[in-house]
Amino acid sequence: MSIARAGSGGQAHTPSPPSNMRRTVHASGWMYFAKALLFGWALLLTHQFGIAEYGVFAIAFAVGAIIGTPIDSYFTVRAPRVTDAVFDGERTTRVLIGLGLIFLGWALWPFRPLLEFAFIGVFAVAKAGIDLCFQASRSRLIRDGHPDRAQRTDAFRQVIGLGLGTAYVLFFPGATLEVAALLYLAGCASPILIGVRDLVVHAPTRPEITPRTASIVAESLGGVAYGQAGVILLGVLHSTGAAGYYSFGLTLVLSLSVLGQSFAYTFHEGMRRSRGDVDSGPPLRTALLLSTATALALAVLAVALWVAGFDRALWLTFAWLAPVSFLRTLSSVATVVLAMQHRDVFRLKVTAISLAVKVGLIVVLSSKGGPGAAAAFLVADAIMSTSYALRVYGRRGKSRAAADG
Repeated sequence: MSIARAGSGGQAHTPSPPSNMRRTVHASGWMYFAKALLFGWALLLTHQFGIAEYGVFAIAFAVGAIIGTPIDSYFTVRAPRVTDAVFDGERTTRVLIGLGLIFLGWALWPFRPLLEFAFIGVFAVAKAGIDLCFQASRSRLIRDGHPDRAQRTDAFRQVIGLGLGTAYVLFFPGATLEVAALLYLAGCASPILIGVRDLVVHAPTRPEITPRTASIVAESLGGVAYGQAGVILLGVLHSTGAAGYYSFGLTLVLSLSVLGQSFAYTFHEGMRRSRGDVDSGPPLRTALLLSTATALALAVLAVALWVAGFDRALWLTFAWLAPVSFLRTLSSVATVVLAMQHRDVFRLKVTAISLAVKVGLIVVLSSKGGPGAAAAFLVADAIMSTSYALRVYGRRGKSRAAADG
C-alpha cells in the first residue's frame, strides 16, 4: 500500500525545487559570507602592513583576474549551453590549463626577489590557475542552475585560505605580506586539488578556434580590464595607497552585483530549453529591485563612513560607487541573458567602448585618487549597463543561438 500523499487526481506530490528567488537568497548568503571574510582580510592586511602595502596586494589580485578570467570565460559562457559530452571534455581542458598556471606560479615564486614588484606577477599567475580549477569544480552546479551550492563551495575554500593567512599574520612575529599571500593561495587551492581527479572524467577537448570564440575571450578580457583598470591605473599614476582605497569600494560593488548574476543563473535551464527567450529569463522588475537594494546598501555605508569621520577619499569613493552598484547589478543580470542568447559580438563592442571611456577618464582624473576613478566608473558603466538592459528588455524575442555555442 502506498503511503505517498495523493493530490487531486490521485497523483503523488513530489518535492518542488526551491524557487528562483530562494536559490538566489541562499547563493547570496554564501557569497556575502565569503566576501565578508575577504573584506575582513583586507582590513587586517591594511592594519598590519598599511594601506600602501595592501594596495600592492590589491593590484596583484587585479592582475590575477586579468590573466585568469579571459581564459576561463570561454568555458564559463559555453558551459550552460553545450551538450553534456562537450561540457565534460571542456571541463577537463579547463582543469589542465589551471594546473599548468598553478605549477608555473609555484616555480616562479623563489625568483620574486630578483625584480621589484615581481610578487605581483607571480601571485597573479598562481591565483589565476587556482581560480580556473575552482570554476571547473563548480561548473556543473552552475550549469544545472544551483548557484547557492556553487557559492557554498567558494565560501568553504575561502575559510581555509583566509584561516591559514590570518593565523600567520596574527601569531607569527615578523610576518610579511608575501608569505601571508602564499598561505592564502595554498589554502584556497587545497580542497580543489584534493578532488581534481573527480573532475577529469572525459578526455580533454581542444577549444574551438572560431570568430565566436575570439569574441568571447576578447569581451571577457575587456570586461575584466574594465572592472580592474581603476586599481592598476591608480597604482601606476597616483599611488598604491589610492589603489587600496579604491579597491575597498570596488570589492563591495562587485560583491553586491553578484546578487544579480546569481539570480539570473537560476534561469539557466529554462533559457537553454527556450534558446534564450527573454520570457523564460529573469524578470526586469525583480532585476531593478535587486539593483536598487545594492545601491542603497553602498549609499548607507558611504554616509556611515562620513559620519564616523573616516578619510574623505574613502567615503567619497563609496558615495560615487553607490549608483555604480545599481548599474553593475542590472548589467550582471543582462550579461547572463546575453550569454545565453550568444550575443557575444554585441557584448564585445559595448565593452570596448565602455573600457575606452573609463580608461580615458581615469587618466584625466587620476590626480583625484579613488573618487576620480569612481566617477569614471560611473560614466562608463552608465553606457554599458544601459546598452545591455535595452538590448535584453527592449527587444523581446528568441535568440539567434547555434546548437553548441
